[in-house]
Amino acid sequence: MADPRPIILDCDPGIDDFIAILMILASPQHFNLLGITVTSGNVPVEYTAHNALRACELAGRNDVPVYQGAPKPLLREHQYDPAVYGESGLKGADLPVPMRPIENIHAVDFLIEAILSSSHKVTLLATAPLTNIALAIVREPSILKNIEEIVVMGGAMTLGNITPAAEYNFFADPEAAHILFTSGAKIKSIGLEVTHHVVTSLPWFDELDKINNPVSQTLVAMLREFYEYDMKNFELSGGAIHDPCVVAYLLEPELFKGHDVYVEIDTSFSDTRGRSTIDWWGKHGFEPNAYVFNKVDVNGFFKLLTNLLRQFSEVQP
Repeated sequence: MADPRPIILDCDPGIDDFIAILMILASPQHFNLLGITVTSGNVPVEYTAHNALRACELAGRNDVPVYQGAPKPLLREHQYDPAVYGESGLKGADLPVPMRPIENIHAVDFLIEAILSSSHKVTLLATAPLTNIALAIVREPSILKNIEEIVVMGGAMTLGNITPAAEYNFFADPEAAHILFTSGAKIKSIGLEVTHHVVTSLPWFDELDKINNPVSQTLVAMLREFYEYDMKNFELSGGAIHDPCVVAYLLEPELFKGHDVYVEIDTSFSDTRGRSTIDWWGKHGFEPNAYVFNKVDVNGFFKLLTNLLRQFSEVQP
């Protein structure tokens, strides 16, 4: 078996990032998690950092370091939306204060040091506004030489979910997204065309209840609280769990289909700020700068996620 892939997760937990962390920790044979870096998301960065630690502790992995990063986007104040996942970012869960502290090193410093010092190329998983990653690229462009690929949850080919035009992560810091997509990095991007199909259901909750370990119990409690939000706001049949798609792709890439395309990020201050224009048919004639996914095997995704959650059966509350 090949050595586990060295990865860094840049996230903003959030329930769906919380799930992504659990998926990684359930797959030690596939991933060597060097660390977790966080930004602000729907809640401030202090909450997202502690939520990442809570996920690790719930999984019995107090050894995973968490690095707090940018508290705001590059050019403007952050816009929070606690209605999505609650004031703490983890509504529906009553988890203790983490025992492990947040690391003293800033997330951007950690990204640069960890990538440059790795003996193997590092894969970045980006499930948050891209501020930390953009700052690392600007400060030390040479890190790009030791990055295998950057798998991003962000963007939309059609309708947005924070504005009519833009997906949340790209809207939160369009300048950071622009820096990444013009950096020359190998990018794979999973947007709303995929994640709005990956929605929870009541029968799936029942399946999680049967697993009956502390991880699955905590997760299903949170997901039941979030279940109706996307139904009310986006006419979906359940709650979309966006960020776990990034981990699922790395574990089972055959679940996803897409296309090499040119992606442009709107950094204007108009109504289309944060929009990702995806030249699917190559009309502009530009060289592709990303591989964008537009299809997912939903049943395969939930089978994978359910099996991963079963790996925690020995974890004690």
